[in-house]
Amino acid sequence: MKNEKYLYYYLVLFLLMTLGAFTWQMFMPDLADQYSVWNASRGWQTEIALWNLGVDIGIVITLKKRNFAYAEILTLIAVLLCVLLGGHHLIYALTAVSGNTALHWLGAVEVLFIGGGSGIGALYLSHSFRS
Repeated sequence: MKNEKYLYYYLVLFLLMTLGAFTWQMFMPDLADQYSVWNASRGWQTEIALWNLGVDIGIVITLKKRNFAYAEILTLIAVLLCVLLGGHHLIYALTAVSGNTALHWLGAVEVLFIGGGSGIGALYLSHSFRS
């Protein structure tokens, strides 16, 4: 028996994370300049914010429909994004020789460890992708 609730719990967590990211990337893009080694780019920050919003719409639809297949796929996509993006932040946090790395450490903890780790747990506990 599949435990769908774990996927839905995870998608709510991921939704909160991406809504937070949307907010600061859209309305406070200067944070990237102040707290990372990447500097600011209003255009890129806006594009990432809008990408997050698009993913969020898919999550809201999935949560509303309570569709297990959608939830599995969205959770897998979210986990892969968390591992890739959070890992990218971790690399910068560990290797930067100058500049402020606070945003990178926050990205590594929140995105890689919390987002990626809880998503892997949700996939495992829900018995996703098992025959």
